[in-house]
Amino acid sequence: MSVREHPTKHGRYIIDCRPNGYKGQRQRIEISGTKEEAQAFEREIMRRHADLPITRAVTMSAIFPAWMSYYRSNRAESTAKDVTSCWRNVLNPRFGKLQPKALSRALIEQYKASRLETGVKHRTINKELSYLSAMLKWAAENDFCDPVSFPIVGFSRKFTAPPKPRPLTPEQVTRVFELIEPEYRLVYLLMADAGLRITEALTLKRSNLEFDHGIIFVVGKGNKERIVPITTDRLLLELEKRKETEGWLTVNPKTKVPYTSIKKALLRAAKKAGIEKHLHHHLLRHSFGTNATMANYDLSALQSIMGHSSPSTTGMYQHLAGEYLRKQGRKLNDMVKNECPYGHEKEDDNI
Repeated sequence: MSVREHPTKHGRYIIDCRPNGYKGQRQRIEISGTKEEAQAFEREIMRRHADLPITRAVTMSAIFPAWMSYYRSNRAESTAKDVTSCWRNVLNPRFGKLQPKALSRALIEQYKASRLETGVKHRTINKELSYLSAMLKWAAENDFCDPVSFPIVGFSRKFTAPPKPRPLTPEQVTRVFELIEPEYRLVYLLMADAGLRITEALTLKRSNLEFDHGIIFVVGKGNKERIVPITTDRLLLELEKRKETEGWLTVNPKTKVPYTSIKKALLRAAKKAGIEKHLHHHLLRHSFGTNATMANYDLSALQSIMGHSSPSTTGMYQHLAGEYLRKQGRKLNDMVKNECPYGHEKEDDNI
C-alpha cells in the first residue's frame, strides 16, 4: 500500500492498495484531509479487508498478506519475491499459527538450532529472522499487534562474516571473457571491467549510455544514480554492438526480458579456463575493485564508481590488492629455492 499527495488537487491524497493481498485487485482511493488522516484510513482499510476484527489477537499468517502488500510497494521486486518464498517455505510453517505475543526468545533459539541441524548457513538464518522481525515491527506500527517485548537476535558476526573474497587476476578475467558464451559477455564485462552489481548489469538500458562522453549512468542501491566510466576497449566494443538497441541492452531470447542470472555461464567458462576459485557474480565486482586498486585508481574515484557510501568499504580492496601482491612476490622466493636450494649451490656458482 502507499499514500501519496494528489498531483493536482490540494488537500487530497491517493491511497493505492491491494486489500485482499498482493494477488488481489489493486484499488485506488481518493480522500480529503491531512496525510496523517489518509495513513490512518489506509490502516483501517487493511485491517477491515484482511478480515482481522480483533487487532490484538491475530496470527502472524493473518498479518503477512497486509505486510506483503506494503512491502511490495516499498522494496525491490526481487527482495519481495525472496521474502514471499522464505515465508511460504520456512517461516509460516514454524510461526504462522502463532500470535506475535506468543513469540519468545526460546522459540527463536529453537528455530535457529533446528535450521542449523538441516545444514542451513548462519547468514541465511539471520536473513530469515530479519524478515520476521521487519514484519512484526511493521505490524506493531500499524496497530495489528503489540510490539514484541524482546529483540529478535540472530547469530553474531563471527559466525556470519563472509570469507575474504579471492578476486580474479587481470589474466583470469581475460581468460573467462574469452571463453564465456558471446550472449553473456556484456553482462560479464559490466561487472568485471566496470564494477556493476549483477542487477545493475542485467537491467542496464540504452538510455543509460553516453557514448560521446564515455560514461554509463547506473541506478544502484537506494535508487541512487552514479556515473561509471567505460573503462576498457573491450567493454566499449560490446556496448557499441548495441548502439541501436532500444530498452534493455541484454535480454533472454526466450523470455524477452533480462536474464535473472549468468552464474551457470560463469561456471562453464571458469571450468574451461582451469580456474578453481568459486566464481560467482559478486566476485567479479570484487575483482574489479582489486584490479582497479592495483592500477592506481584514486580511492575516492573508485568509491564513486562502485557506489560505496563509505570509503572504508572501498578501502577493503587496498587490503585485497596487498594480499595479492605479497603472494605474487613470494614467487621469486620459490624460484630461487628451486634453482638454488640452501646448502646446495650449483657447482659453477663460483666460476
